[in-house]
Amino acid sequence: MVSDISELRQDFPVLERRVGDEPLTYLDNAATTQTPTQVYEVYEEFYEGYNANVHRGIHALSHEASIAYEEAHDRLAEFVGASGGREEMVFTKNTTEGINIVAYGLRDQLGPGDEIVLTEMEHHASLVTWQQVAERTGAEVRYVRVDDDGRLDVEHAKELIGPDTAVVSVAHVSNVLGTVNPVETLAELAHDAGAYVLVDGAQSAPTRPVDVEAIDADFFAFSGHKMAGPTGIGGLYGKRHLLEELDPFCFGGEMISHVTFDDAKWNELPWKFEAGTPPIASGIALAAAADYLDEIGMERVREHEDELAQYALERLEARDDVETYGPPPGVERTGLVSFNVEGVHGHDLSSLLNDRGIAVRAGDHCTQPLHDVLDLPGSVRASFYVYNTTEEVDRLLDALDGGPGHDGVAEQVEEYLASDRYHDRIYEHHRNPHNEGGLDDPTLRKHSEETTCGDEGEFHVDVADGTIERIAFESQSCAVSRAVASILSEYLEGRTLEEAASLDGEVAAMLEGTFPDLRRDCVVGPEEVISEAAREYLDGERAAVAGDD
Repeated sequence: MVSDISELRQDFPVLERRVGDEPLTYLDNAATTQTPTQVYEVYEEFYEGYNANVHRGIHALSHEASIAYEEAHDRLAEFVGASGGREEMVFTKNTTEGINIVAYGLRDQLGPGDEIVLTEMEHHASLVTWQQVAERTGAEVRYVRVDDDGRLDVEHAKELIGPDTAVVSVAHVSNVLGTVNPVETLAELAHDAGAYVLVDGAQSAPTRPVDVEAIDADFFAFSGHKMAGPTGIGGLYGKRHLLEELDPFCFGGEMISHVTFDDAKWNELPWKFEAGTPPIASGIALAAAADYLDEIGMERVREHEDELAQYALERLEARDDVETYGPPPGVERTGLVSFNVEGVHGHDLSSLLNDRGIAVRAGDHCTQPLHDVLDLPGSVRASFYVYNTTEEVDRLLDALDGGPGHDGVAEQVEEYLASDRYHDRIYEHHRNPHNEGGLDDPTLRKHSEETTCGDEGEFHVDVADGTIERIAFESQSCAVSRAVASILSEYLEGRTLEEAASLDGEVAAMLEGTFPDLRRDCVVGPEEVISEAAREYLDGERAAVAGDD
């Protein structure tokens, strides 16, 4: 465990705040970590002392800013084990932009017959990017399977990575399963096949020692806001000769060395990929975050996270009403555990935990295909960092137990919906939903997936002479969304499709605004789905009539 954790927590004043009457228990670190005073004070130092643009002015402030910004690149290169210094470290907005820089730069080298190998646990930042590249180039995307224990099937990887493989892009650490992937093995397989290797380090750079040269990554992308740094800044490591070969996708000032009316020449690395005025203060602050973490020791960070994750995993797995995902206890993982409580939607659980001051993440965590593989609409994720404690894990577990007078989470959902924060109709329709279930051969159906929280459902509608005769819904959604779907189905029976198509806030008006702002999407979502379905159906009918004419 990280020693002197109570002293370390003093570096993070936000941890002293309260949520309502409860102390904050921040367990959403895989999304964004908190920032210590040593990092955000860098902003004050910059803006008070030497705020100026870099590489643009022949004056003292610009010179000082330029030196600090350049040295920040060197510092982050060192942090991830790159010996080439700033020429191998491009500052980006985030991991996503880093992946896109590589994908765009390699796009012209790809074509029909080429294969891009990903894994089933990839974040949308990688998966969607490479899907789009494949669509535009004719390349094919293939996926390495995840086994029942939440680990990559290395034998399957050996089957997929071969002579036609052009790119292997892999998450170093899964943001859902906590799995630490064997990136060295995958890099060796890729290079033996003559392919490039891109490692998504969003969850690894903040949580464990990284040596990009030891793992032989061609490219490695990461984000600052997940490693005690600021938002809006990240890094892309690339082997120097490869970055020199890549074309930039963002053009303008700073990234050029010479411009005429007919042509332009690119600047030297890394500025070639940093068009326009860069995030100067954020880049300097990111270097301060690297200093902060290295002072703790990244090996100690890794050990602390793993201990907390194992502590939480063992206790969650001991519960009959909880299912966890990813490697079993005893196998190293990053500091997170994803789970579900039987009979309770993740969004409802997240709301209940928020009432206790506990911040977790519920949804598919930008890994919708992985949740499809797991056959889950979503999951709840508790993720830990250097400042978290076993006492905070216990607070989460105690909240699941419900405390004195509570039988469990399902009963807490009942109480939550019956509280004065919700309109009585939501609780009524939660207890006795109307029109739940499908229709045989409906006139129209509309499937809906809300990826931010894991809601999933489908409306079925029978139409006669432009009027809604029957409407029903199937739902794997949270209690609020399911109750609103019931209210909406009751409201729309007997109304015209035109009325359904023009819905605009009717449900919220019926409920008189009685619902927490945190759950607003659960209230307006079903209305938007059925309204869109009605519009699509009417547009199709009009198009058919026009075609007949």
